[in-house]
Amino acid sequence: MFKRLAMLSALVLAPNVALADKEFIDSDGATYDCAEDPTVNISNGSGTFAFTGACKEININGSKLIVTVSEVVDLNINGASNAVTAEVVGAIHINGVKNKVTWKKARTGKKPSVQSNGKGNAVTKAK
Repeated sequence: MFKRLAMLSALVLAPNVALADKEFIDSDGATYDCAEDPTVNISNGSGTFAFTGACKEININGSKLIVTVSEVVDLNINGASNAVTAEVVGAIHINGVKNKVTWKKARTGKKPSVQSNGKGNAVTKAK
């Protein structure tokens, strides 16, 4: 009885959490407003994607993707030869090779936090 009550209490008191992130799998591309769901996962071999609104997290798992972002807190790239252009970005995490990220403005401070593991990755501020 106590276990059931504890589980029920945990469910009732738990913060609202999205049941599922927006997933793009085997898609040639899309335009998506992050106001609908601020966490996005792209698992593709190629395609062109555009994200409007404020995104909390964009996870790119693939290669040869072209991604345009209005605003993102955390940009995570796992793959190769992806090109991302972001208007506003907080943190950039890259695992892979030959990925290119261009950003215009940091969410806070002068530049976003950047972690890059792999060869040939480039993170630059747009001119």
